[in-house]
Amino acid sequence: MFTEKSGGVLSRYLIGFCVITTGLCLAEGILGSWLLPGSRLPYSAYLVPPGFGLLTVLTGIVVESHRVLSVWEIAFRLVLQWLLIMGIVFGVNLVAGYRLTPLLAGIVTAEVTVIFFFVYFVMWLNERRIAKAFNRKLAALQARDGK
Repeated sequence: MFTEKSGGVLSRYLIGFCVITTGLCLAEGILGSWLLPGSRLPYSAYLVPPGFGLLTVLTGIVVESHRVLSVWEIAFRLVLQWLLIMGIVFGVNLVAGYRLTPLLAGIVTAEVTVIFFFVYFVMWLNERRIAKAFNRKLAALQARDGK
């Protein structure tokens, strides 16, 4: 996840984009139904989650590294990425003219944080699956070669 050697960077970004967009759609659907039950959305609203997905997945550049990072370096980069994402979310809302109440700002912060952890959890599950498959193939090769 934090080095280019751990897998294809493009595939990680694509997975991240898909998971972010799905998470946003689910969260917005649930929260919107709860907080704004009578709201009617135009078809252009369907473009918002992929737009946020694209902008936020680009923040993944912050955690990319060509060397192995320490735990503290990883934690710092993850916090920095989260702050960038929060800046994007609140910045886009501000530019769009939305003034979030403190309660709504808290809900949005919690929503973004949950999606952030969900994305990394899904990516971890995918990389774990890949590593297990690689280790099975390696063990089979070693057994076949008698090592």
